[in-house]
Amino acid sequence: MDLNNWQTQLRKGLLDVVILNLLRHGQCHGYEMVQILKQSDGLMMREGNIYPILVRLQTDGLVASHSELSQDGPPRKYFELTERGEKTLIEMNAHWDQMIESIRTIRKGADK
Repeated sequence: MDLNNWQTQLRKGLLDVVILNLLRHGQCHGYEMVQILKQSDGLMMREGNIYPILVRLQTDGLVASHSELSQDGPPRKYFELTERGEKTLIEMNAHWDQMIESIRTIRKGADK
Protein backbone atom coordinates (compact mmCIF):
# COMPACT_ATOMS: atom_id res chain seq x y z
CA MET A 1 0.00 0.00 0.00
CA ASP A 2 1.21 3.46 -0.89
CA LEU A 3 0.79 5.41 2.36
CA ASN A 4 1.31 8.77 0.64
CA ASN A 5 -1.50 8.02 -1.82
CA TRP A 6 -3.79 6.94 1.04
CA GLN A 7 -3.06 10.18 2.92
CA THR A 8 -3.73 12.25 -0.22
CA GLN A 9 -7.04 10.50 -0.88
CA LEU A 10 -8.11 10.88 2.75
CA ARG A 11 -7.29 14.61 2.69
CA LYS A 12 -9.23 15.06 -0.58
CA GLY A 13 -12.24 13.40 0.98
CA LEU A 14 -12.14 15.70 3.99
CA LEU A 15 -11.58 19.03 2.29
CA ASP A 16 -15.29 19.83 1.88
CA VAL A 17 -15.95 19.58 5.61
CA VAL A 18 -12.68 21.36 6.42
CA ILE A 19 -13.47 24.30 4.12
CA LEU A 20 -17.06 24.56 5.36
CA ASN A 21 -15.79 24.60 8.95
CA LEU A 22 -13.34 27.39 8.06
CA LEU A 23 -16.22 29.40 6.62
CA ARG A 24 -18.32 28.76 9.72
CA HIS A 25 -16.09 31.33 11.44
CA GLY A 26 -16.79 34.00 8.83
CA GLN A 27 -16.17 34.92 5.22
CA CYS A 28 -12.79 34.14 3.75
CA HIS A 29 -11.04 34.28 0.39
CA GLY A 30 -9.33 31.29 -1.18
CA TYR A 31 -5.74 32.39 -0.60
CA GLU A 32 -6.49 33.02 3.07
CA MET A 33 -7.96 29.52 3.42
CA VAL A 34 -4.86 27.97 1.84
CA GLN A 35 -2.63 29.86 4.29
CA ILE A 36 -4.67 28.56 7.24
CA LEU A 37 -4.53 24.99 5.90
CA LYS A 38 -0.77 25.23 5.43
CA GLN A 39 -0.48 25.71 9.19
CA SER A 40 -2.42 22.50 9.87
CA ASP A 41 -0.46 19.26 9.65
CA GLY A 42 -1.92 16.92 7.06
CA LEU A 43 -4.23 19.49 5.43
CA MET A 44 -1.80 21.44 3.23
CA MET A 45 -2.93 22.18 -0.30
CA ARG A 46 -1.98 24.44 -3.18
CA GLU A 47 -3.98 27.58 -3.90
CA GLY A 48 -5.06 26.34 -7.32
CA ASN A 49 -6.62 23.23 -5.78
CA ILE A 50 -9.03 25.07 -3.49
CA TYR A 51 -10.95 26.97 -6.17
CA PRO A 52 -12.53 23.94 -7.89
CA ILE A 53 -13.77 22.80 -4.47
CA LEU A 54 -15.19 26.25 -3.71
CA VAL A 55 -16.91 26.39 -7.11
CA ARG A 56 -18.47 22.96 -6.49
CA LEU A 57 -19.61 23.98 -3.00
CA GLN A 58 -21.11 27.12 -4.52
CA THR A 59 -22.85 25.12 -7.26
CA ASP A 60 -24.27 22.86 -4.54
CA GLY A 61 -25.65 25.93 -2.76
CA LEU A 62 -23.48 25.48 0.33
CA VAL A 63 -21.42 28.65 -0.09
CA ALA A 64 -21.99 32.04 -1.69
CA SER A 65 -19.39 34.48 -2.94
CA HIS A 66 -18.91 38.16 -3.58
CA SER A 67 -15.99 40.31 -4.72
CA GLU A 68 -14.38 43.07 -2.68
CA LEU A 69 -11.72 45.56 -3.67
CA SER A 70 -8.27 44.75 -2.34
CA GLN A 71 -5.48 47.11 -1.36
CA ASP A 72 -3.00 44.42 -2.42
CA GLY A 73 -4.09 44.11 -6.06
CA PRO A 74 -7.14 42.91 -7.96
CA PRO A 75 -10.51 42.40 -6.25
CA ARG A 76 -10.75 39.31 -4.05
CA LYS A 77 -13.55 36.81 -4.12
CA TYR A 78 -14.84 36.11 -0.62
CA PHE A 79 -16.82 33.00 0.26
CA GLU A 80 -19.31 32.47 3.07
CA LEU A 81 -21.68 29.74 4.21
CA THR A 82 -25.26 29.83 3.05
CA GLU A 83 -28.12 28.75 5.28
CA ARG A 84 -28.12 25.43 3.42
CA GLY A 85 -24.36 25.19 3.97
CA GLU A 86 -24.78 25.73 7.72
CA LYS A 87 -27.41 22.98 7.94
CA THR A 88 -25.30 20.61 5.84
CA LEU A 89 -22.22 21.36 7.95
CA ILE A 90 -24.08 20.43 11.14
CA GLU A 91 -24.91 17.05 9.59
CA MET A 92 -21.38 16.57 8.25
CA ASN A 93 -19.81 17.37 11.63
CA ALA A 94 -22.19 14.99 13.41
CA HIS A 95 -21.30 12.21 10.98
CA TRP A 96 -17.58 12.99 11.36
CA ASP A 97 -17.86 12.84 15.17
CA GLN A 98 -19.67 9.51 14.91
CA MET A 99 -16.98 8.09 12.61
CA ILE A 100 -14.18 9.27 14.90
CA GLU A 101 -15.85 7.67 17.92
CA SER A 102 -16.34 4.41 16.02
CA ILE A 103 -12.67 4.37 14.99
CA ARG A 104 -11.60 5.07 18.58
CA THR A 105 -13.74 2.18 19.78
CA ILE A 106 -12.28 -0.19 17.20
CA ARG A 107 -8.71 0.92 17.95
CA LYS A 108 -9.24 0.30 21.66
CA GLY A 109 -10.37 -3.24 20.86
CA ALA A 110 -14.03 -3.01 21.77
CA ASP A 111 -15.82 -6.13 22.91
CA LYS A 112 -17.17 -8.11 20.00
